[in-house]
Amino acid sequence: MFFSTPVLKKSALAQTKMPYPKTKTFYEILPLCGKDRVVTRRSKPPGSSCTQELQALFQCLKKWEFDDIPCTNQHKIYYKCVENTEKAAAEYREAARKGNLGEGSSGSLSPVQFNKIASMFPQPDLGKKPFIQMKRLPQQDYADDIFRRKGLKGKAS
Repeated sequence: MFFSTPVLKKSALAQTKMPYPKTKTFYEILPLCGKDRVVTRRSKPPGSSCTQELQALFQCLKKWEFDDIPCTNQHKIYYKCVENTEKAAAEYREAARKGNLGEGSSGSLSPVQFNKIASMFPQPDLGKKPFIQMKRLPQQDYADDIFRRKGLKGKAS
């Protein structure tokens, strides 16, 4: 499907201002649909790694020359953060085991969940290797230069 600018007349070209508004052209080289799979990466459970609390604990220990009695408050804060992170990781693992949609509070799908749903609704001729990038669709005319290769030098066909 091609949209083209209107044909300009000689009288219109002589004027300094364009009589037509600028138009955007859209070239549909591939149909607008996604692939059947996405790359699966190891997903981490949500939660912080408690680096700020650990850094505050080490600063306190350095200040008091590694005497841990004045730093009991930082110890408690750090251990509370670690417990909260472990609890969030356990909830994440439990939700992943049950197969609930979405990752915790973010509500987005994990790559494994997306691939499972996408396999139920496969796209025709897409997502299969080798990918056919330059494939003419049935409704496209042979005279159209849809791949913009008309002016390229190459093997004469």
